[in-house]
Amino acid sequence: MIPGKNLYSGLLLALLVGSFLRLAADDETPVSIPPTYSDIYPEASCTTTNPALCSDVLQLAADTRGQLAPLLRLGKKWRFPVHIHLVTPEDPLASKVDHESVSVVIQNKTLNINATLPSSDPDTYAFVQRQFVTALLWEKFFSPTQTLDAHTRLDVVPLWLIEGLREWLDDDPEHNREKIVKRAALAKRAPALADVTDWHELSDDHMVALWQRAFCYYLLESLIRKNEQRENFQQWLDSITGPNPSSANQLFPTEMGWQRELLTSPARSRDIVYTWDETVAELGALETIAIPSDKETDTRLCTIDTVVSFPRDAKFLTAVQQKVLDLTGLELRAHPSWRPIIALYRFGLSALTNDKNPNLEQATKFIVEAQRRRAAEMGDHQKLLDYVNWFEVTKDYASNTSRFSSYFSTAQKMERIQADPDHPNPIRADLLHIESQL
Repeated sequence: MIPGKNLYSGLLLALLVGSFLRLAADDETPVSIPPTYSDIYPEASCTTTNPALCSDVLQLAADTRGQLAPLLRLGKKWRFPVHIHLVTPEDPLASKVDHESVSVVIQNKTLNINATLPSSDPDTYAFVQRQFVTALLWEKFFSPTQTLDAHTRLDVVPLWLIEGLREWLDDDPEHNREKIVKRAALAKRAPALADVTDWHELSDDHMVALWQRAFCYYLLESLIRKNEQRENFQQWLDSITGPNPSSANQLFPTEMGWQRELLTSPARSRDIVYTWDETVAELGALETIAIPSDKETDTRLCTIDTVVSFPRDAKFLTAVQQKVLDLTGLELRAHPSWRPIIALYRFGLSALTNDKNPNLEQATKFIVEAQRRRAAEMGDHQKLLDYVNWFEVTKDYASNTSRFSSYFSTAQKMERIQADPDHPNPIRADLLHIESQL
């Protein structure tokens, strides 16, 4: 590391290297390209033969500190130096470096983080960002008066906090993290809270590591998403460097509370758009309307298509109004094909919520039309699935002819057979016979 370099000198050196590369290319003479060096502060630096990559690394350092410093209540100056060496194919070390590596050197009572990795590494961004997040958390966890030596426990920062903050820094426009959590929770495969807080390293398996990172993010986000929760989180961080560090357990929900948190994953991001099948499942879950009573055993249940015939009282109106809100929330996130159908259900229930003048005729009209369109949507979707299955079985890449006409002809025959109660359906009979043998 070269202390005292400033941005100007780094850019100047980058320009000189760029000129050198252009001259070498014009000359068509093989040359040994030395690594370039650039920095924006002595504490965050980068070595690589590619000035653009170096600039990206240093910008990531600045962005990471800029986003995390307010949350962690840190200043602008880096306490622990971080140096990133991106090894490009032109680098003299290219033949020796084929994976990520990190070393921590304790020097002059401070920690120097040195990370090396190939520039072609698909996880370059996450790996480099992880080093900056770790340095900032060490800055928080290690008191300025603490003696740093060979006996210092570098694993004092829990993995869930490092990965949770790292994921929190990054956008997830597809909401993959929430989807991972939701699917695991519904399948009852989500990790217990104790498992998440006890993780010490990410799995070498890419998919398992992605799964771990999703739950680390979810735990961290649940601790800071509300002002009062964030305040508790920051107070806990401030206590880490005190004479009697407090455990993070005081922040966490109970295991039952954690499981409830997991099941709210879809509500974390109102922009999530469900798939076609997910929308069907969510709509099915909303069909039943529970009308409470003074006695729990007397609770009345009805479905949306039978709600018009139910006796109307104050509790009935409250239950229907809540169902309108639930349908509105689903409509915002539903698959586009289902939104007009859900809107019709919502219109039908809304027509019943007028206490003084309910429009039963209009409510019935909307709900019946929603049912009709729903049946049509289900039928059309099944035809689409049938065709896709047909195509996968019969596709012929050697031919330019379309097989859709053949499929359509067969589908029409099947529909006529199924519509005729007196006509035996040989395919269905064969299937029933096979099922009976299993």
